[in-house]
This record gives sequence, structure tokens and C-alpha cells, in this order.
Amino acid sequence: MQTKTLRRWNNAIHRDTGYLCIGMTLIYAISGIVLNHFKSGDFIHPDYAKSYKEVIVPLPKDGIVTEAYVFSVLDRLGEKDHYKSHVLGTKSLEIFLSMGSVFIDLTNGSAQVEKKTPLYGIREFNLLHYNNIKKLYTWFSDLYALALIFLAITGMFVLKGKNGILKRGAWLTLIGILLPALFLLFYS
Repeated sequence: MQTKTLRRWNNAIHRDTGYLCIGMTLIYAISGIVLNHFKSGDFIHPDYAKSYKEVIVPLPKDGIVTEAYVFSVLDRLGEKDHYKSHVLGTKSLEIFLSMGSVFIDLTNGSAQVEKKTPLYGIREFNLLHYNNIKKLYTWFSDLYALALIFLAITGMFVLKGKNGILKRGAWLTLIGILLPALFLLFYS
């Protein structure tokens, strides 16, 4: 087969594979940015936004925490339907909710209400990124990884001449290989 025909087939297959990979590439890229910054402490949790509110609640009568007291606090906060459990400390009470918690200082009645709000879209992207689904999705993500390998290899042969793999492309490819290698050397 002639070089011109091979290049034409390479470019066509490279282009079409690239189009097929756009959705997953965006999902992994967006999720990757969120997960990178979650690990550095910029986000409290990669799947949820958290908000906090300081309130004062009445102290339990006779200083005894009962289930009735717990539910009266939750009723006052509008969280009665979200109760999961609670833990009593020596001078504190923590009430766990389906999407948050309430921490009460039993010495003065100050309370901190923590609410978690799902980051829709991001949460689902992270689910895919971590491959928490398993099963058939594992095979799908393996095919996606193979497609990325294919795109990397065929991409080297898309252009010819001064911008091709034998000139400018060789230098850019070398830089693309050296940069991650330098990070590995520097951080290991």
C-alpha cells in the first residue's frame, strides 16, 4: 500500500476514534481536576459541598440527654426526617443525619449544623473515574484506555513534513515523555 493511502487511513481512523473518545475524555479530565484538588485540601469532599451553620439549642432538662431531646432539637432545626443515629460524649452530643450532622456542646447549647449537598455531575464523573461500578464498565474503561493508546500512536503520524514526527513532532513527543518522568524522579 502506498504511504499516501496509509496516511489517509491513519488520519481517518485517528479522527473517528478521537470523536468516540470525547465523552470519556471530558469525564476523566473534569473528575481528575476535582480529585487532584480534593487531595490537596481545596475541596472538603469530591462528591459533596458542605455548609455550616452555628445555632443555639436549648439544653436538655435536668442535664439528661434522651431520645426525646434529640428529636426536639432536630424538629427545631427542621431535620427530624433525616435522623440516622447519635453519639453522646461527656460534654457533647453528635447527631448524624442522612446528609450531614449536628454537633452540640452540652455545656452552653451552641451547635454546629453541617449539611452536605451532592455535587451532581461531579459525583457521577468520580464514580466512573474510580470505576466503582465494576462489572461491564471495567471492560468499557479498558477499551477506552486502549483507544487512548491507539490515539497516541496514530497521532504521531497525522502530520508530515516540518511538523511531523521526524522533525518538530519528535521534540514535542520527547518533551511529553520527559515531563512525567521528571515528576517521578523528583517526587520518588
